[in-house]
Amino acid sequence: DAHVAEATEIREIGRKENEISVKEAQEAQTALSNAISVLKDFYKSSGGMKKEAYELVQAPVTLPDTPSTWDSSYTKVADPAAQPDGIVTVLEKVSADFAQMESDTNAQEASDQAAFDEDVKACKIEKARRIKESEMKTQERKRVLQKKADMEKEHKRVSGEHEATVQYLKDLQPACVEGSSSYEARKEARAQEIEALGQAQDLLQNAFEEKAAEKAPAFVQLRQRHHLRGVIAAF
Repeated sequence: DAHVAEATEIREIGRKENEISVKEAQEAQTALSNAISVLKDFYKSSGGMKKEAYELVQAPVTLPDTPSTWDSSYTKVADPAAQPDGIVTVLEKVSADFAQMESDTNAQEASDQAAFDEDVKACKIEKARRIKESEMKTQERKRVLQKKADMEKEHKRVSGEHEATVQYLKDLQPACVEGSSSYEARKEARAQEIEALGQAQDLLQNAFEEKAAEKAPAFVQLRQRHHLRGVIAAF
């Protein structure tokens, strides 16, 4: 926007300068054309210039070699249309120069305006591209922030689950690892339990053997004995 504003300001200054130049050239051409017209009328009326076919023909006045007075009628001293020093020729050349300046200024104005229009067009295209790029970056930023928020939310959830698991393991520590008694006490209790089970096994085995000897055949006694050992071993 700043570039376009600056270019517009420069273009406006250039346009005004070109308008002034064209106006001055046109005014100069008009003034020169009027002057040339007056001079031609004068020289034609005085015989200094050849009249056109539609104009009356008058004999030219010749200047004597040694004029005795300047009271006689005007006589020209040079051809006003002679090249390159004739006054009419000089004025026509100057008028042609102003016409050329007008043409060059108009061409320059057209070229400057075309360059300005192209510059403004390029700036608008670039501005539109940057706006689109900014919009895309804004959308991408929103997506990244949303993804970040989702990840933070997931992290918070996982952290909560981790804390709960750690707390659960801490709660299980007394019952599963430490227990309600010392290791030596539990070891002693287990040994006593095993000894009691062994004694119970012997008593049951003897009782079953006595009963089996009285009532069952030998193979039945063996089968019952084996079954009893299995039951005791299960304890």
